[in-house]
Amino acid sequence: MKLNDLHTSLSNLQEKLTRFSFDELSAKEADKFRNALNSFKSLLEDKNTMQGNLNNLCTANNNLVSKTTLEEKQQTLQSLLVTAANKEINVPLNGILKFSEKLLKSNLTMEQERIVKEIQASSNNILTVSKDIIDYTGNDAIGTNECTTIKFHNIVKDVLFLCNALILNKSLKLNYTATNTIPNDLIGDPSKLSQILLNLVGNAVQTTQKGEILVVSKLIEETNDKVFIEFTVTDTSFGISDDKLDSVFDFYSQDNSSLGLGLNVAKQLIESIDGTISVSSKVDTGTKFTFILPFKKPEEPTRASLSKGIADIQVLIFEDNKLNQKLIELKLKKWNCKTFITDNCNVGLEILENNPIDIILMDLRMPGKNGDVIAEEIRKNNDLRVKNTPIIAVTADHDIRTSTEFNISNFTEFLLKPYTSDELLSTLLEQIENNANMETLTSNHINDKGDVPKINLTPVLNECMGDIGMLQELIRLFKNNALEFIGKAIVHIRNEDYEGLKFSTHKIKAGLKMMKTEALHDTVLQIENAIKDDIDVKHLNFLYNCFVEEYPIIDQQLDDELLRLAQEA
Repeated sequence: MKLNDLHTSLSNLQEKLTRFSFDELSAKEADKFRNALNSFKSLLEDKNTMQGNLNNLCTANNNLVSKTTLEEKQQTLQSLLVTAANKEINVPLNGILKFSEKLLKSNLTMEQERIVKEIQASSNNILTVSKDIIDYTGNDAIGTNECTTIKFHNIVKDVLFLCNALILNKSLKLNYTATNTIPNDLIGDPSKLSQILLNLVGNAVQTTQKGEILVVSKLIEETNDKVFIEFTVTDTSFGISDDKLDSVFDFYSQDNSSLGLGLNVAKQLIESIDGTISVSSKVDTGTKFTFILPFKKPEEPTRASLSKGIADIQVLIFEDNKLNQKLIELKLKKWNCKTFITDNCNVGLEILENNPIDIILMDLRMPGKNGDVIAEEIRKNNDLRVKNTPIIAVTADHDIRTSTEFNISNFTEFLLKPYTSDELLSTLLEQIENNANMETLTSNHINDKGDVPKINLTPVLNECMGDIGMLQELIRLFKNNALEFIGKAIVHIRNEDYEGLKFSTHKIKAGLKMMKTEALHDTVLQIENAIKDDIDVKHLNFLYNCFVEEYPIIDQQLDDELLRLAQEA
């Protein structure tokens, strides 16, 4: 990827920054941020000039000196590039990333947030190219493979997002397709996969003026422990003539297309992980790079390894069938769980109040009171720990989710009889993970008694210049916004309108922070995080319910605090 293209991309971002508000930074910090961008832009200009001069030198020397002499000169060039990458490129870029990260944590408009994310994307992109230079000159780096579990589709989409940010020409489009047979969890080197794609797609962006760059990935072979994935990167560039195709991967290749270092690095990286690459092209039509990469399959977790995730948890079981009681107790004890079993509502509630129960398994059809009635009583308990305990409904009614016989709103999950040990284990693991999320959510603002800490509006009153009337108006507006959020958020969740939900959380976040309502603010941040990755609708509903349950407490605290401040005035 050529430095002048990165320079162009940075200039484009710099132009957008002229419309950007730096109010969230101090004047000194804002100047540092702008200076970091300007310094790096100047650096790119110097490096671009140096690269051009060195390219011309290499071309001239190619006809006069031996290949050995040329290699010595280029080794010197490589050493200079590594020094520049380490000291002169990475340092200012890390400064840019530092300030942009601070901006993202402040109250930005949606347009400002988009611009800052573009800055981060391009900066990270340039850092990756800088790393390519270091990797190229350090054979140890290319020869060493990192084997770790990766999210294949996530990595590919992230890289293509970065490449798309480099496309300044509106007449050029970048598209991606993948077969659904490619598993998302694979074992490989995430850094090398990213660099390979970045170099090849970046080359296509550099050489293609208009039309389309199409990236396709598909599974072409599968063994017991490996999968082989074929990638094609097809562009609508001017193409490469037949007499130059054989040398496109050479370090010494310097034709009019200025393919440069990227293709050579990509080829070395591909071959270092036992992959292959080829190229085909037609002048005035386009070029197609095809490469195949092997990935290992992750080992399927055994039941024994999975059961470690629920070891030592405490499970309360409402079950009246003696045989079922023995079976489930046997399974849970084998997984080192502590169990409490009863068929009596009052006994079960007493156990729940006096023991740190992690999960409840509730048979729906019970003598005396059905499971849904007991679940409703649990949800009405005054102790937040008790009322928020996950309740799994255990039933043979396979249409339970649409049932009108039972009130199922108080259950967090359903386990259908007859269930296997694996189904029970996976359900328990899922609930433990969700319960951990709840503990993380509440640990910073719920005390040992299950109470939300008192709100202190004195700092807000000071911002209002001591005007109680102004504070009262702010509280009124805040309550209106909170109620609007409660109404709109549930509609967005039900309609799977996650863009609308993101906008609603962005709109209310600043007000929650200003009014010192940390409990609600943390909940909204959790909702924001939940819609960034793979979306779990049940978890979103759980977070929404946390907000709804906490809001009346906050509402009353605001009124009490306003009264206190008015009396002291």
